[in-house]
Amino acid sequence: MRRGTALLGVAVALLLLAGCAASGAGPADQSYRRPGCGPVPFASVHGVAPPYGARALAPYPTRPAVCEAYWIRQAAHRFVPQALAVRGETAYVVGYRWAHALARRPCQIAVIDLRHHRETAFVGRFQAPVYGPAPTFCRHGGGAEIDGHGLWVLETKRLWLLSPARLGHADPVLRVWRLGRWAKGSALVLRGDRLGVARYRKHGRGAVTWFALADVLRPGVTDLLARPGGPTTAHQVARTTVPPRLQGITAAHGALWFSTSRTSCGTLRRHAGRRVDLVPGGEDVQFVGRSLWVVSEAGAEPYVDPGEPLVPMLLRLDANAVLHGHHTCAY
Repeated sequence: MRRGTALLGVAVALLLLAGCAASGAGPADQSYRRPGCGPVPFASVHGVAPPYGARALAPYPTRPAVCEAYWIRQAAHRFVPQALAVRGETAYVVGYRWAHALARRPCQIAVIDLRHHRETAFVGRFQAPVYGPAPTFCRHGGGAEIDGHGLWVLETKRLWLLSPARLGHADPVLRVWRLGRWAKGSALVLRGDRLGVARYRKHGRGAVTWFALADVLRPGVTDLLARPGGPTTAHQVARTTVPPRLQGITAAHGALWFSTSRTSCGTLRRHAGRRVDLVPGGEDVQFVGRSLWVVSEAGAEPYVDPGEPLVPMLLRLDANAVLHGHHTCAY
């Protein structure tokens, strides 16, 4: 995904504002409307709107199912959301600071108080001595989960466990694991007593590689491998195929759910089940009660052309409305 020319961006924005469908992103579908939900107007999105793009929200089919939405303050500094973990009244939005070179994209975390609708902490970078005395910093931050052990963050070649209480106040790193050559970490999921590392593939199916959580947490384990190794390794116990273009994954209602997207539209799919529309640029997802939380990168500065309507970075949708919807996003 790359920034287009200014002229093209203005043209696309005008088409969207006119209610025209563009690459699968159509106007709001009123069949998604639910009492107490959307469409949320631009002025009602929590937080400070970013200083780029139009002062308007982009149209897309599920917009009437959006119950609340948030901007991330660091969007003004090229923060790109990628992953999400929600626990209680707190949301952890994990992403990276945009840079052309992949090796220069530090993992970043915004902590959102959902009760008071405000950002309470932000981590611009975290690191640890992974390969030797010199510290290595987390890059990209494509997956996130949270449980009683802490906040798990996945990047391409490493898995991190952080202390939620230390975010924005002290060094949050509790542990870090290296991923073997089998892996290119893109999305993360916890399901029962297993941890799954998912790989993104643009064409063809990817896979979730599963590990026993107890093996990962065993003292002294520093590497996650596809095959059995020594006492410092945990090895895979199972593999599950995932759709192409996987962006996010979650376990809920006895199944795995996958999100796939581009900046103009998004899809939610149940494992071995039907697909439904999500939100443009939808990355990670999480079900919480009757709600479906989503993070989107469509409103991040690197992917917004001048004058283009925006998509909030964190959204809560009515899960029932989304799951009973339809599929229009085309790749």
